[in-house]
Amino acid sequence: MGKHVIDWSEEFAELPRPVKDSIVQKSVTRTFSNNGIIYFQEDDATSFHFVISGHVRLSYLMEDGTAILYTIVPPGHSFGELGVFDGGQYPDTASAIGKTQILSVKADFNNATDRCGGQLQNALSKLIAKRYRTYIDVTKSLYLKSLQARLAQSLLRLVDSLGEKAIYHGKEVACLGSAVNQSDLGSMARGTRGNINRMLKGWEVNNWIAIENRKILVLDRESILDLTFDD
Repeated sequence: MGKHVIDWSEEFAELPRPVKDSIVQKSVTRTFSNNGIIYFQEDDATSFHFVISGHVRLSYLMEDGTAILYTIVPPGHSFGELGVFDGGQYPDTASAIGKTQILSVKADFNNATDRCGGQLQNALSKLIAKRYRTYIDVTKSLYLKSLQARLAQSLLRLVDSLGEKAIYHGKEVACLGSAVNQSDLGSMARGTRGNINRMLKGWEVNNWIAIENRKILVLDRESILDLTFDD
């Protein structure tokens, strides 16, 4: 199963088969229980990873000790590339959501005998450049004055990145699955769980969202998007 995750990944799908085979040869499959730590922020980065099943939470510890969640990685996507690319440390902490299986890939770009290393490094550089805008957007949202604006941006960003769908009254709508809880939303939007809960209930009364089976269904995206401009 782990061998196929390279083909699932949008970022690496176009790599030649020899490069994909090289990635698999350098990899090991690992399984983590809920909240298991895959790596800590500032650990030496020796591998990057693909999510095979489950989800991975990426968070950043601020100087004041506050943990900020900035993304959740779904199956078929990679993480931990930046530290590997520059040969330094991981800039974030990665932890499992539920039972999670990952493929960890040892990356040695300085190995002169590895003919695939250059192509893999090039793919990683394009991926990091592509995600740069996302990192900027996350940073900007942290400094919005109102919790409502921060929550709206966080919710829509997660809905778009995870890409889940649900049927509501016979219509397909975007949704945030049960892998993401209100504590996660609070960590991303810089708000307490209680305040997040009250705000979501207000949005539900307005019929902007529906909450069913621990999922948040987006019914009126435009109204939620308008909240992001309140500041």
